[in-house]
Amino acid sequence: MISRRSFLFGLGSLVTASFAATAKAHALVEGVPLLLDPGRVDHALHLFPALEPEHPYDNKWRASLGPWQDEPPATPTWRQHLAQQGYRFETAADLERVRRETCASPDELDDLLPEQSWWSVWEHSESPQAKAFTLLQGMDLGFSPNSQRRTGGRIDFVDGGWHPGSSERWVELLDDLTVSLLQARLIERQLPIRVVIEE
Repeated sequence: MISRRSFLFGLGSLVTASFAATAKAHALVEGVPLLLDPGRVDHALHLFPALEPEHPYDNKWRASLGPWQDEPPATPTWRQHLAQQGYRFETAADLERVRRETCASPDELDDLLPEQSWWSVWEHSESPQAKAFTLLQGMDLGFSPNSQRRTGGRIDFVDGGWHPGSSERWVELLDDLTVSLLQARLIERQLPIRVVIEE
């Protein structure tokens, strides 16, 4: 499933029709997005080229919170995985909560997750690209799927990959203008995130 969104112009001081025209001209002349300096940053949103022969759309960029990874790291134990989700294991009450909420018994905590389950969890929420999906989808960035107001750029939220049964999630940006609008909107919202282009 794909959810498409565009940026509404004029919600703040940076993402305006005038800025969009400047960013578009810059991309045409320089061949790269116009990226404003966000100042202090806590995170980097990495953009990688998205164009591939089998790619069904013409989007230029894919987003990730770190290097793009097609395969998960080694399968963790239930204990390792659940600890990353914030579960504790010190008391009987902790273990009862784990059993109740995850169906993992105390005897299974040091067993590996089933491999197929780990792949699905990783693709859906643990991969750097899935984390970018969650981050951007959860932010109020002034998107509009079908507003009567003027909009620009396009971000595609791809949920379920390109084939049935996939758990993959990622974000694609249409073009360099979209990249410029995204960085500007992050600055407007005072979000300490820098957009980084990876070639």
